[in-house]
Amino acid sequence: MTGIIKLSATALVAVALGVSAAQAQETIKIGGIAPLSPPGGVQTGESLRDGMRVAVEELNAAGGIDGREVELVVEDTSGVPEKGVAAFERLASSENVVAVTGSAHSAVCSAVGPVAEKYDIPFIAGECWSDDVTAAQIPEVFRITVANSLVYSVAADWVKEAGFKNIAIISENSDWGFGIIDVFTSNLKDTGANVTSFTAERTVSDFTPQLLQLKRADPQPDLIVAGFTGSNLLLMLRQAYDLGVAPSPQTAIFAAGSDVLEPEFWNVMGDAGTYVIGNPAGLPGKPDTELSRSFSKAYEEEFSRPANAVAMEGYDGVMVIAEAIKAAGSTEGPALQEALRNLRWSGTRGEIYFPQTTDPAWQYQQWPEVPIFVIQYTKPNQTPSEAAILWPKPQATVDETVLKPE
Repeated sequence: MTGIIKLSATALVAVALGVSAAQAQETIKIGGIAPLSPPGGVQTGESLRDGMRVAVEELNAAGGIDGREVELVVEDTSGVPEKGVAAFERLASSENVVAVTGSAHSAVCSAVGPVAEKYDIPFIAGECWSDDVTAAQIPEVFRITVANSLVYSVAADWVKEAGFKNIAIISENSDWGFGIIDVFTSNLKDTGANVTSFTAERTVSDFTPQLLQLKRADPQPDLIVAGFTGSNLLLMLRQAYDLGVAPSPQTAIFAAGSDVLEPEFWNVMGDAGTYVIGNPAGLPGKPDTELSRSFSKAYEEEFSRPANAVAMEGYDGVMVIAEAIKAAGSTEGPALQEALRNLRWSGTRGEIYFPQTTDPAWQYQQWPEVPIFVIQYTKPNQTPSEAAILWPKPQATVDETVLKPE
């Protein structure tokens, strides 16, 4: 009598993909870290996490990675380095993830780099811009967003083109905040522009003293750079408007934090958000590829909000890890790191790769072609994709380099 063998769904997937049933049953765990509670930038953290979710759902719908289901485990950092280290430790030691992506907040990214080195697993840093994150040259750390020296040199080019002469920077007291001041100052030192700067703790929520000082200044600044993250960035922008400082016919305001890309920006600002300037490290639909379109559609359908650069980073971070696993044929840390160093993968924002350049130090394992834009809202409730593109010039959608209220 011939026996009938019934295969489970997992086994059927294994047969179809040419792997053993035992291998197919082993779940691949990918870790994520993000600020999901104050004082961190919660909206930024949620966008990172939700972008990761779309990637994992897409991978599993296609049969996982080499027939193995993918599980995403996300830990909250609150944007605090100590909590970030504890979160990474849990993911590496208790959850046994094969790699970690995400973060936001440069201080967290810098703090968890040595933990990635300790466990010898890759960390794909997203939405943390301090040069120090990659300048530490930790072999396990790769970055898929910009470094300060990359993004603000581009922003400084826009400042030069727009002809601003009196620039005031109000930055948080962090590696990222100090980096904003350093890069703007060094890039504008030979232009004749006057750059002044103020710093404050990340927890400060009342910027009235600094803003009133700027309002009384002679000459008044023609550009204010707001170098804060989280809800306090939005509070600064709202206070600048309510005090009649900016945006105004005399003074433009440039928000360096990614929170201006989220719908919550409009909840706080209302019509006052019009003419605020931002600099996303990517825009949905640019480049206009099938992947960029399909991701944006899936994200908006699932979360009822438009995708943005941060969500794209979350997605790309998981997918870069998945591509490395496929290329390595392994989930072991050293093999994944080697695969990442040889990776070229077309993500939602362009072809991602990680050069081994060590001079300048921040370029080490830094994706050098992150798309960088300077955008400006021209109507209430616009998405970043609907805003005017001011820079780079070849992609500008308006003739002016900056728009100001009448």
